[in-house]
Amino acid sequence: MNSKPVWKIEKIVLPQHADHAGVMWHGNYFNWLEESRIKAFSEVGISYFELTKNGLDLPLINTSIKYKSPLFLGEKIIIESKFNIDKSPRINVISKFLDKKNQILTIGEVNLVLINKLNFSIIRKRPDFLSEAFSKLNG
Repeated sequence: MNSKPVWKIEKIVLPQHADHAGVMWHGNYFNWLEESRIKAFSEVGISYFELTKNGLDLPLINTSIKYKSPLFLGEKIIIESKFNIDKSPRINVISKFLDKKNQILTIGEVNLVLINKLNFSIIRKRPDFLSEAFSKLNG
């Protein structure tokens, strides 16, 4: 049985990410989740920027974050993401924020759908180039 590929990005909690107590502000997690998705897309040949210029988009339809332990100013984090993509229009991504000891500090889940930006309709039959790239993301 093949395991799913894990897409990784390294981050460090900088002053602009933290509140006065030195704890990462909750809203910044969403920025990092998006950055990790866009990096994974790029690694399989999907330019998110080209995608949007060509009338497509991948908006969030729902999301959740489970904060197990705070992230602190100066802390180095690895975000590991796995994509769950099947024939349905929904694209599920589960990301784990790990510390240097590989302990899970936060778990984020997002669900996206591919849409036509002109009329905001869900695209159920993905273009071939996206199907191939999504296959690489999914493993």
